[in-house]
Amino acid sequence: KSITWRKLKVIALDRDLVKRLLNGINLKSAWGRRDYLLILFLYHTGLRIGECCKLIVHHVAHEGAPREELYLTASLTNTRKGRVIPLNDVAQQCVAKLLAFNQERGFSTAPAAPLFPWKDHGFLSPREAQRMMQLLREKVGVSPKATPHTLRHTFASELVRNGASLPTVSSLLG
Repeated sequence: KSITWRKLKVIALDRDLVKRLLNGINLKSAWGRRDYLLILFLYHTGLRIGECCKLIVHHVAHEGAPREELYLTASLTNTRKGRVIPLNDVAQQCVAKLLAFNQERGFSTAPAAPLFPWKDHGFLSPREAQRMMQLLREKVGVSPKATPHTLRHTFASELVRNGASLPTVSSLLG
């Protein structure tokens, strides 16, 4: 589905397509729960994939409990301007489940540990996240335009649909 927003054609997914992507993930596979939570977190925060992959536990949790907001420092953003992202209930649940997943799998949940780890206990790369989503959309038969960045547009479209002003959406997206 495309929406014209400030004379730009923006590709956004509807809720059914997001659900279809999430339902296509094998939660019993090695990385299935992490991938599921990554897509859900992107959908509920509007983060860029590069920003999301750079997150450490401290950004989203304090003493094992999810924070109510995420402060993205300028060093984490493309624009080199920091911003605050409120974490709704679903995003907070994603954080709690990611911490549990990481602990179960033997990954660190220390404040400086990656929120989305990779096999080597380092950070999941944005390219690897894009590749995961590409394989997933091919598996479930969703448009090639369904990328991690499309989830950012979907987040913005949902906010506008629910009455958020364009300046508010703009500040959340950075």
